[in-house]
Parts: sequence; C-alpha cells; structure tokens
Amino acid sequence: MFLAALTACDSPSLRMHGANRQVVEVGGSLFAVHWRGDEVEIYRTSIELSPSMSLTFAKATRAVEIATGCRVENGSLGGDVALMTARLECPGA
Repeated sequence: MFLAALTACDSPSLRMHGANRQVVEVGGSLFAVHWRGDEVEIYRTSIELSPSMSLTFAKATRAVEIATGCRVENGSLGGDVALMTARLECPGA
C-alpha cells in the first residue's frame, strides 16, 4: 500500500487526452511530456526528496525540447516541481 502512495502519476488533463506523449530522462529525473499544438504539460514522475524548483524547471524545459523538438516560449513555464505547463515555439509552425 505504501509503495502505491509513492508511485507518481502522469495522467494528463482532459484537454491533453489523446495528445502526443513521450517519457524523457534528464539529469536523473523522469518527465512525462504531453503536448498538443503549442500547449504542453510536463509531469515529473521520478521520486525525489525536496527537489529544487529552479533545477526541476530547467530539466523540464530540456525534456520538452527533447520530446517535441520545439523550444519552450520564454516566460510561459509555470507550475510546481510535480506538474508544469508551458507553451511551445516551433520553427516553421
């Protein structure tokens, strides 16, 4: 039962159901990246004790770039160390 409580969830919001999804490892952290159009949801699924917000955001940004091939729009990344949202800037889109 305790193990189940430690298992991370990466179920996307309703608007992201059926969207593209890729799991990416960056610097020892696992992220499930869900994206549709220029919107992206990022779930940190690895278990980490007191992760740094700034380091987690930096890793999540890199995970988005790896998964989507796009950049995170400046100033659009928000959330917390478990769930983040952002907008994408994709060349040629």
